[in-house]
Amino acid sequence: MQSKLFGSKKRIAALAVAAAVLAAGGAAFAYFTSSGAGAGSAQTGSASNVTISQVGAGYDSLISTNSYSQDQCLSGCSGPDEIGNDITLASSASYQQLVNVVVGIDNWGAAVTAVPMTLTINNTAAGPISDTVSASFPAATNPGTLPSETNVTFDFSPQDAFVSNEFVYGLTFNSTPGAAAVPAADSLNVALSSSANDLSVGTDTHPGTIWIDDAGSDNGDFPTCTALPTSGFAQVSTSCGPALETGAYGTTAQVAAGNDDIPAVEINVVGGTVTGLYPGAPAQPIEYAITNPGTSPVQVNTVSVSLDTTGTDVESPAPASQDVTGCLASWYQLNNSPQTIGQSIPPGTTLFTTNSATATTLSIQMLNPDIIQNACEGADIGLSFTSN
Repeated sequence: MQSKLFGSKKRIAALAVAAAVLAAGGAAFAYFTSSGAGAGSAQTGSASNVTISQVGAGYDSLISTNSYSQDQCLSGCSGPDEIGNDITLASSASYQQLVNVVVGIDNWGAAVTAVPMTLTINNTAAGPISDTVSASFPAATNPGTLPSETNVTFDFSPQDAFVSNEFVYGLTFNSTPGAAAVPAADSLNVALSSSANDLSVGTDTHPGTIWIDDAGSDNGDFPTCTALPTSGFAQVSTSCGPALETGAYGTTAQVAAGNDDIPAVEINVVGGTVTGLYPGAPAQPIEYAITNPGTSPVQVNTVSVSLDTTGTDVESPAPASQDVTGCLASWYQLNNSPQTIGQSIPPGTTLFTTNSATATTLSIQMLNPDIIQNACEGADIGLSFTSN
């Protein structure tokens, strides 16, 4: 019995201590411990396959030797304020990513520096776009008789712009499209090339016409039978020169024969063509773009390029992939393939050109063996890219 009575007093004392703790702390709760289990998930993404596309000319009326016989001055020498053309790219794709535009410029006078030039493209996927550069030009080779020739590049790659298959471009020697040329540009002319002989990629959409803005009414270096627009950039005819026309643009008969003059311009797009391949000529860079269609970066270690061939002959580009009979693959040399990339490619398109953050090192050249290579003249040569 004593043992039970002693045990009861101990329990009472413990309850009294617990009550004191409750009073001092304001609140307290008793709890039970337990164990449990559950399930969740996390998904590891998969890498998207990248696409490698060549960067090159979608339109090209430049002369590779820079030997132009005609040109057009702008307002500094009684010419229009803006000049351009309506062109169609070689590919029929509705929209193509624009990389840059190259324009041939003649300088007939002393060396000039820091001349602002603006090139505008009117119809892109996002509306009109333009790029302005500050260009410099060496003095004429022989002032008054032989100009110096300079290619001016307008870099549109930072704008991530897509151009339609057909569009109008305009060039002005100023920072404002359509404005009068700056005085430093008085000796500068836009080089003109032959649509019949020099247009190697793409087409002149409306032969016998170009686009002009003559806001200053300076029609002194243009076929006088053409009334130039003075209140905006518009299409004009160039096929009304005299019967013995020896200057720019050409006669009606020349235009009918596809031999009218057009501005010397190269428009480079993703999916374009490498130009300038001739026997024994310098290697031409193979510029390309890697497109990652996914939502996360992917690692690309190398990019390789190879010729499309049928037996010993080269093939035309896919999807046609036809044998270019007699044009031997051994007459072409690919350099620096594979190129080490070793970097993570973010979603979207990353350019590998001669002036991009990671420059291309790939190139192609046509060798010059002691043999007739006429089978390759004017041929389109297919190239294939691989990566790992």
